[in-house]
Amino acid sequence: MASSASILSRTLQSITVTKIKELEKQRHAYEKSKSEALDEAQGEAKDVRKRVSRLHDRVTKLDVWSPDELRNMRGWIDQAEYDPSIGDAALSQFEAVLKSRLDMESKKLGLADLYSRLLTEWIDSPNTEETEAAMLESTSLDDPFEMVQTRQKERLQQLRDKFERVVFEPLETDESGIDHYLDSLFVGDSGKKVLEKLRDDVSKTGERMLSEKRLLDDRSLKWSIKALLKNQLLNDEKKASLQEFLRDEAVLTEIRDVLNMRYRDLQNWSWNIGTAGMPVVPRQSLNGKWRVMMDEDVLEAIFTQWIGIMWAVQLKGTLRNIEGYTGIWKHATNMPYEEVQKRKYYGMPLKGDYPNRSVDSERLTTYWEHFFMAPLPSRIFEAGGYDDDDETGYETDSKRKSPKEIKQLLLRTLATEVVLRRSLDGAVAVVQSDFQWFATGLAHSTVFAVLRFMGFQEEWIRFLKKVLEPPLDMLNDKPVRTRKRGLPMAHIFEKLFGELVLFMMDVAVNQEASMLLYRFHDDLWLVGEPQNCAKAWRTMKEFAEIMGLEFNEHKTGSVYLVEKGIKKDASIVKALPEGQVVMNFLILDPDSGRWIINKEHVQQHVEQLQKQLAGTKSVLEWIKTWNSCIGRFFSYTFGDPALCFGRYHLDQVLATHKEMQEFLFKSHNEGVAATVTNHLKGLISRRFGVTDVPDAFLYLSESFGGLNLQNPFTSLFLVRESISIDPDEYMKKFHLEEKLGYDEAKKLFDTRSEHQRSKTYRDCFKKDNYVVSSGTELSWEDAQKFPSFAEYTKWRESSSALLEEIYTSFMAPPSKREPNVSNTVEQALMRLRASPDMGEEMELGEMSAEMRWTIQYHANELFEKFGGLAMVDKSLLPLSVLQAMQSRRVTWQMVL
Repeated sequence: MASSASILSRTLQSITVTKIKELEKQRHAYEKSKSEALDEAQGEAKDVRKRVSRLHDRVTKLDVWSPDELRNMRGWIDQAEYDPSIGDAALSQFEAVLKSRLDMESKKLGLADLYSRLLTEWIDSPNTEETEAAMLESTSLDDPFEMVQTRQKERLQQLRDKFERVVFEPLETDESGIDHYLDSLFVGDSGKKVLEKLRDDVSKTGERMLSEKRLLDDRSLKWSIKALLKNQLLNDEKKASLQEFLRDEAVLTEIRDVLNMRYRDLQNWSWNIGTAGMPVVPRQSLNGKWRVMMDEDVLEAIFTQWIGIMWAVQLKGTLRNIEGYTGIWKHATNMPYEEVQKRKYYGMPLKGDYPNRSVDSERLTTYWEHFFMAPLPSRIFEAGGYDDDDETGYETDSKRKSPKEIKQLLLRTLATEVVLRRSLDGAVAVVQSDFQWFATGLAHSTVFAVLRFMGFQEEWIRFLKKVLEPPLDMLNDKPVRTRKRGLPMAHIFEKLFGELVLFMMDVAVNQEASMLLYRFHDDLWLVGEPQNCAKAWRTMKEFAEIMGLEFNEHKTGSVYLVEKGIKKDASIVKALPEGQVVMNFLILDPDSGRWIINKEHVQQHVEQLQKQLAGTKSVLEWIKTWNSCIGRFFSYTFGDPALCFGRYHLDQVLATHKEMQEFLFKSHNEGVAATVTNHLKGLISRRFGVTDVPDAFLYLSESFGGLNLQNPFTSLFLVRESISIDPDEYMKKFHLEEKLGYDEAKKLFDTRSEHQRSKTYRDCFKKDNYVVSSGTELSWEDAQKFPSFAEYTKWRESSSALLEEIYTSFMAPPSKREPNVSNTVEQALMRLRASPDMGEEMELGEMSAEMRWTIQYHANELFEKFGGLAMVDKSLLPLSVLQAMQSRRVTWQMVL
């Protein structure tokens, strides 16, 4: 059975063992010296001054208190020999302080010892995931193992069987029909120019890449390896090999030269596996989902990764430029010139006039920066993973969000648009869908039809055909067969080909319905005016049929919301797909329009979490599992609090967390609260015999000597003050102020003299004698009447400063309450910062609001028991091994 220690280098393990032994020796030596000091002082039982004096000397030698404090006390002790004003009561107080300082050091060393024992337990314990996997593989139907494991094994086999049924039988789509359909998306002069530019860029990129003699240099090789380490294409063993490559420059040089040789002979490239097939295995992702993966060779993975990156960056930039061709990409961020002039004449709002911001421009900017072909990198050396489970951002572009951040932004976008559209238009629709086995089942004929339409040369088509059609070994004693359908899961080419195909759907929806199709991979979302959503959904169904795609009925649904007094359009109801609108654990309520937590779904995961926590083999693994699942997974799937959701959503999340903890920690002891704090203290007490663990030891970070247990309530309460009212109240305020603005503008216009109006009219339309400028419907006679309220509000999403302010506040994460840190805590942090083992992590400005809140909450306990904020001397802890252990990420063990 593999142990957790297997992830540690021998050197690191040796250093850790040595450090723990030295800590034990230091602790025993201190306790011996402390006992001797107390005994020696007690020898002067009758003379309190001499007793305190001797104790002071021993405390000074043990170096457990500030030299300045000790120097002051020594002066007072000496003064007491002559000065009767410093009596026995004061000296007894000094004695108590000195003894407390000795006890504080004992507590610190005791916690350091406990920390080391906790870490040793983690290192020596089996890896829970490896243990479960081993049990799963060894389980037969006759084994007395849990039935759930048997069911899991059966489901995995079903997954393998379905994959096998799909990928070896080609799905032949009509390539000429696809070409004709795509051609219909680029009509008119603008369409022809866009298509010509696209094909020219693709052709030039292909020619340039084919003419290059070198694929990789040192920098690009290392980056390609690091990118592979961040996604889930390769298994842990092969990732370990990549880590070794990065540490050996000689090996890197050999790899670079070999891959460059292969690139120079690209037309004869193959997967280099001879008559054998590429192994195909199910692999579990961090979110618990199982995927059938090709087990690629490390060198071929590096090779194809970098080629895919170069194509992805070039094509994303080229397709991004389509926005500039207004005949192709429809949007309403700029008012027509004539409308701008009218609004100037009447003195109506013009904030949306370029380059000022507006709801329209904010909406479009968010789309292009964060949703457009989001899985693809925008720059060659843009670090970061490409998988949904990736939680990190991107090193070279702070604006680019991680997949989880993009999904949170998408959720806020949907919620914001629902509030705005209901309030402004009286009705809104939301449509959700994705494709059934999109990556696994995508027709190769569809992929190559799109690539040829875009202008890929046949030399590249032949190479990419080899990439998509490797010989596969299903590891089931069947013959090796060539893949004929689908994309390589978690590969850059999966993202690239998937995005190129679905980009065409983005264009089709935008042209047919003048809407934005919000998309992350093949997760599809529409939100807007109901009739437009119905039209867009029809377009999506037509696209799917032509491309050989099938919607996933279980993930398809819609919500059609109307304000009171407005009747739903029956034709629209019929046109929209049936089913719920769901995002993670949230359901869009079809009556209220609120996002409701799916308690049934949550309960299933909490029950699984209870089993997963119970199955952990050490306290620190328990905490890591808790932090990953409660601190990140549930917080993410509930949706980050935001103004667009209102206080109702935030209070739902708080109540659900409370219910989850009540379920997880049902107390069987009367008078003992059912909390994670008490549960962990009990766990430590039973395993290590330590009963006086302070709360701060559990919740503070490693820098303070704590275990860094996450409290999900802290971050929620830090934003609660910022989300004090319902989003509908913001819109009521907007409508009120908008009406006041209209009345004021009309009143001001009505007070103008004819001469003033005449001058303004000439300034706006640049014509004398009241002649109307070309294209303007506003005659001089009509110009004497102020527009109706409906005309005034027609361009509110391009002109209203207040609406833009509301929109951006809805879309942004709420501001956090700034914890009030006391002077005592601030000074204690400054002392820690001066310590050679501490650094910027002790800077208040570098700490998260959550950590400052936690420190201040536990400050009294810390000062009382440890005389400061640090519970353990950081230099005594084997933090390097702790960091290595924590680098392992937790996987949800959910049943298929």
